[in-house]
Amino acid sequence: MAHDLLIVGTGPAGLMTAERAAEYGLNTLVLERRKAVTDSLMGELVTMNALKLLRVKPGSEYIGNKYKAIVGESLDTGAKISVGEGLLGDSFILDEDRCQELMRNRAEANGTEFRYKSKVASVIKERAQVVGVRYNGADQARANLTVGADGSFSRVSETAGFTHPKWLLSYGIRWKLENCKGVDADTAYFYVGKDIGLGYLWLYPRSESEVNLGIGRVPSSKKNWENLPSLIDVLKKYKKILPGLRNSKIAAQNGGAVPCAGLIPKFADAGVALVGNAAGQVSSIVGGGVTTCFHAGTVLARHAKRAVEENDFSKNSLMKYEREYRRSKLAWSIQNTGKGFWAISKYARFNDPIKAAETVLSQLDAKTLNALVQGQAGVSDIMTLLRDFMPIVLTIGKGYLKSIAVSGF
Repeated sequence: MAHDLLIVGTGPAGLMTAERAAEYGLNTLVLERRKAVTDSLMGELVTMNALKLLRVKPGSEYIGNKYKAIVGESLDTGAKISVGEGLLGDSFILDEDRCQELMRNRAEANGTEFRYKSKVASVIKERAQVVGVRYNGADQARANLTVGADGSFSRVSETAGFTHPKWLLSYGIRWKLENCKGVDADTAYFYVGKDIGLGYLWLYPRSESEVNLGIGRVPSSKKNWENLPSLIDVLKKYKKILPGLRNSKIAAQNGGAVPCAGLIPKFADAGVALVGNAAGQVSSIVGGGVTTCFHAGTVLARHAKRAVEENDFSKNSLMKYEREYRRSKLAWSIQNTGKGFWAISKYARFNDPIKAAETVLSQLDAKTLNALVQGQAGVSDIMTLLRDFMPIVLTIGKGYLKSIAVSGF
């Protein structure tokens, strides 16, 4: 084969797989349909776990900001909850472009080749095993192991024959704003509201004059989606309303779709493996995919090295990657939040999820909220939820309780 490893896509999962595989000495080729790695959207709000996997320090140039507080607020009623110093664990915003360039540079330094403007159409199969991909019309690239890191609408997944339940997707748009005035740079904000729908608006300050403003929304039904203002219209509205943003300038816009249904039934087969959004490796409640994708890329690269050493790219060999990932704490969280989010989306078809969110914001204590956000909820936190939110649990069902109880990332 021309390459040991062929990776399609340069999101956080694809880049981490490439970086670690290159360090193992694997002959790696990466195909990206966009013009540069920085054109791919990568999540930004992370905890220390992501920094450890990326191997960067909190005070480095790869960190855009560190927050002293996180606030959840209703844009309709003003109900809010704040997790401040003394309770808040380490929460950072990544410098997305620099982190993507760091992983690319590390991979290139160890011999990885990147080809941009390379749009993959399908995998190539020989004797029921994937041996590469077709891209840009007549071009082909071949490898012992092909990795689909090409997002929620993965061409590798679809053409390799992977199946998954009906996708539950969160559609999002993010603006990078400059020339803001007097923004509280120490606090990250999450907003819920009737015109946001099933999702949230986020405001992540990078400084007093720079902010990332974004929205993510899950369509609970076609009717509900059509009755809501567009994502762009919501961003425009709150750019005028939120403090310090009215006269800001949109420096960049990006967007994408994030899976919210949990891990797909199978994401490894003969000659092929999926990673990141393509495999559903996202914690759905917060859209937290950076840590889960970094972890998946690390695990997959290690198994790619083993497969090369054993010269075994069979289904049985590559399923070892999938089994290891599924046994991890992160995978457990993904599966449970996926089940919970399905329950929430079904509830939202016939009921008002914003009313439930209002109740949570007005009653949930900061200590419990922080445990959920940091992924550290224990028995005492679950008991608090049972005690304080039994009316919600009885109304929405067990799936809602699961969803808020394991939302850490």
